Amino acid sequence: MKMRWYLITLIIIFSAQIAMADWLSEPSVFMPAYYADQNPDVEKIDGYDHAKLLAHWKGSGLKEGRRSSPVFDVKYYLKNNQDVSKQFGNKNYKEAAHHWYNTGRKEGRPSHPDFNVRIYLKKNPDVAKTVGAHNYIGAIHHYVANGYREGRTAK
Repeated sequence: MKMRWYLITLIIIFSAQIAMADWLSEPSVFMPAYYADQNPDVEKIDGYDHAKLLAHWKGSGLKEGRRSSPVFDVKYYLKNNQDVSKQFGNKNYKEAAHHWYNTGRKEGRPSHPDFNVRIYLKKNPDVAKTVGAHNYIGAIHHYVANGYREGRTAK
């Protein structure tokens, strides 16, 4: 019986780690080419190899507060969301990133100096019509998938 609970506990822990890994590699949180472009020291070593860049992001980039996508900059997020920095501290980048992924995106919080989801929806009425005027996650996904490459206004 003891061994059974031990195995169940291990499965739960392992599942939680997999779930954690999934959000860290979600495109609104991490875009490999953007990460390489924003971090030339990393690009010099890892090039544009997706797996290596993701490993760097998960291993040390997030802990260092590096920019990871055109819609999310963890240092900017903490600086512009005082309640989050008060709750997690000014350097707890992983918890701040997790907060943005779970809560901040839904609320349309400021997350990057070059991207404001609320302004993106106002300046791109076709996107607002398609995803919904207050669907911030939908707008973020649109920008990451299309708007960024199209050079759409986001600030």
